[in-house]
Amino acid sequence: MKNKFLKILSKPQLVIPSFAVVGILVIIFFYGQVGKAPVVNIKGQEVINSAVLSGSNINLSFLKSGRIKEVMAQNGEKVYKGQILARLLSPDGEGAVNQAKGALELAEAQYSSLNSQYSSTKKQQDLIVDNAYKALLSAGLEATPDDQTSNVATVTGTYTCGKEGSYNINPYRSGDSNTGYSFQYSGLESGVSSVKYKNSVPFGDCGLQIKWAETTAFDDSINWTVNIPNKKSASYITYKNAYDLAVETREKVLSDLAVTIGSENGSDVSVAKAQVNASRGAYEQALGAYQNNLIIAPANGIINFVDENLKVGQSVTANKNVISITSE
Repeated sequence: MKNKFLKILSKPQLVIPSFAVVGILVIIFFYGQVGKAPVVNIKGQEVINSAVLSGSNINLSFLKSGRIKEVMAQNGEKVYKGQILARLLSPDGEGAVNQAKGALELAEAQYSSLNSQYSSTKKQQDLIVDNAYKALLSAGLEATPDDQTSNVATVTGTYTCGKEGSYNINPYRSGDSNTGYSFQYSGLESGVSSVKYKNSVPFGDCGLQIKWAETTAFDDSINWTVNIPNKKSASYITYKNAYDLAVETREKVLSDLAVTIGSENGSDVSVAKAQVNASRGAYEQALGAYQNNLIIAPANGIINFVDENLKVGQSVTANKNVISITSE
């Protein structure tokens, strides 16, 4: 065999072409590998050199030292952003979070209850003011003639429409079967009705009635005016003061409640809302502190490394890489 090999080498016309062919094949093969990272096999999974994919490889560690409570990460597992991968023992931190959460829920419940109280109190005060105003508008109502007359007209009922103004009442001969007269009214409302002596008849839909004293000489040339409210009534000042007091009381009661409780649309200066904001801040602070005990996936990806010492009960130091993921 040696002699044959030496014999071949002694013939340059055969050796040079052969080496040329081999050299070309070697160049073609290795040229395709230039610039590619080496591929290694770790526990059956092919992982490309992290130096090459440093932009997509994410190393994760705890922000504090402690003892492992739970490990949810497995090599090769697909994970999603926000998923908890490992957790440290932290009874104090969990207790602080639960306590702060309970305080927040209590503050929110009190705020909701107190705002319901505000709404209920407002409705009650509004009703008191509304009733006082209706009493003012209905107090001492009378029909005033536009000239001297022996006829007497009496107005009764409670005015319910809540609008100030006047009724103008104009009687006329109509052949009505009761008295032979009717009247037309205008102003706050308008319409026609019969003149009656014994029974009151309504004029309009706001709750008022009128009747005339029976007489043998009814004067249909006299027009009458009913003012709402009747500021000439002897009781007007009394009812006006009662209404003003109701308005003042409502404003004071609601103002005092708004400082402590907050208005129904949410007062930014209320004590109750300030307590909710303070409780929410304390809860978020406790939650943020507790998250130092967690390793949370910052992005979707595949776990490519889990420290072999990352086991329940084992101690771990802060800022030590214990989990790595390749982000998608």
